[in-house]
Amino acid sequence: MKLRLKLGGRNLFYSMVLAGCMLTFLVGYFVYMLPSLYVDYTMEQNLKSVKEQHRIYAKSGSYDDVQVKNPTACFSVKIPDTENSIYFANQYFSVKITVEEEEIKELFAEFRSLLKAYDRNTANAYDVDCLRGQMQENVERWRTTLEVMFKDIFAESASAPFGIQVLEQQSMEGEYTNEYRKIHPVSDEFVIFEMGVEDRNNHYINYIAMQRTEESMILTFLPVVTPDMNEIRPIVFQSLPMLGAVIFLLVLLFSQIYSKGIVSPIVRLVHHTEQMKNSRQFRVIPVERDLQDRTDEIGTLAATIDGLYQTIQAKYEELAEKNQALAEENERQEILLRASSHQLKTPISAALLLVDGMKNKIGKYQDTETYLPKVKEQLLSMKKMVEDILYLNHCCDGIEMQEVTPRAVLETQLNAYRIAIADKQLRIRVEELEERSESVVIRTDETLFSRILENILSNAVNYTPRGEWVQIVLTEQELWIKNTGIEIDVDILPHIFEPFVSGNHDQQENGTNSHGLGLYIAAYYARKIGMKIDIYNEERSVMTVIHYKNPQSR
Repeated sequence: MKLRLKLGGRNLFYSMVLAGCMLTFLVGYFVYMLPSLYVDYTMEQNLKSVKEQHRIYAKSGSYDDVQVKNPTACFSVKIPDTENSIYFANQYFSVKITVEEEEIKELFAEFRSLLKAYDRNTANAYDVDCLRGQMQENVERWRTTLEVMFKDIFAESASAPFGIQVLEQQSMEGEYTNEYRKIHPVSDEFVIFEMGVEDRNNHYINYIAMQRTEESMILTFLPVVTPDMNEIRPIVFQSLPMLGAVIFLLVLLFSQIYSKGIVSPIVRLVHHTEQMKNSRQFRVIPVERDLQDRTDEIGTLAATIDGLYQTIQAKYEELAEKNQALAEENERQEILLRASSHQLKTPISAALLLVDGMKNKIGKYQDTETYLPKVKEQLLSMKKMVEDILYLNHCCDGIEMQEVTPRAVLETQLNAYRIAIADKQLRIRVEELEERSESVVIRTDETLFSRILENILSNAVNYTPRGEWVQIVLTEQELWIKNTGIEIDVDILPHIFEPFVSGNHDQQENGTNSHGLGLYIAAYYARKIGMKIDIYNEERSVMTVIHYKNPQSR
């Protein structure tokens, strides 16, 4: 069955499994590997101890500065080449034994000459078996001579304080196993012999350090006992409960610390994503500062989540813009249908009525010279409406942003309305409020900007009463067009940019009715090229402001 644990519980579970594996490894290490490593280490330290002990004694001739591994059993022997004496020394005492008996002197001289002949430079140097063979050639004779000598001594001594009688003697055969010998050369004159043997309980090792000096032979003896490794294992098993408890306690402690450092930030990131999911209109909520400032993987995750949300928000806003554009396209389609079904129907019906009246010579319509121009006006009105709708439908297909001078475009449009301005005796005034306004350059689509000015100037010329003013002001940021003598109905002003909205002054001076698309088209073009149009009433005047947002100065 699959575990259903949260991240903290899963972390604790894995930590417990890891602790179990660690405990198993440690038990195996202590039981199987540590004893052999301990034996190797002990033997290495013993060899080092006898080496240092012998070196110091050979240099100083005493044990004053010697750190002894086994002070009760370790000793050194010095056999001079020219004296009938032997020097014994350990950490507690030193002894000089002088040979007085002539027979023993002879034996001692033979032993001393044998040691002197055993040199490092000979072919048999440090060969234990060779040395043992040479010793055994004389040892039987030495033993017989010494037995006779001691028997004579004790037989002549009537005042001996004790008597010796051997009651029982057991054979040592089979008691010891795994006998071995090793040689450790230290220098040309210094060698250490290692001899070991085992019984059922212990491992016995004897180290004999031998060094030839110019005047004597020095030997140092160090017997040691290494305990059986089976004695260590029960101690290891007895410590298992405490060892396991300490390991699991440490695992719990560090698991809690790990959870606080890793799991808690992840939980906070989860809450942050929940806030983002529930936010209205996908409003980006920044990740907490301490999570952003982290330099580990948590900080990277927080930065990635922030980047993801910002990307999604950008896509969301882009989608909203596309939806807005689609809504505007649908609105244009609706305008086209309404224009086809209603707005175009009215001038067509009026034109047909006029034509029928003139054709049948009914009443006043017999005056064709008067009413034929009216038919033409209706046809021109329909043509203008159709052209505006058709251009509105495909105007954004080829927008080309380029540097345009507003003053030049304005003068071109004013020239187009020069005749209409003269017929109505309008007074036009163009001003620059700033010194550099005449040289302002903006980046826009020249065709759409020209059509915006065309629609606004058309309204200004057509709706301004005869003899009034049309004032135009150029700045670096805006273009103002103010026509006097008229105001827009306050009820219509909030809807002035909606299609087919016209005021109570929609009957122009020349008698042509407005179809109400001019300002809607101008506002639509302005949005497409990043501009904005504001229209509001002033005292006996209407102010139109075109905001172009990216002016540049030459």
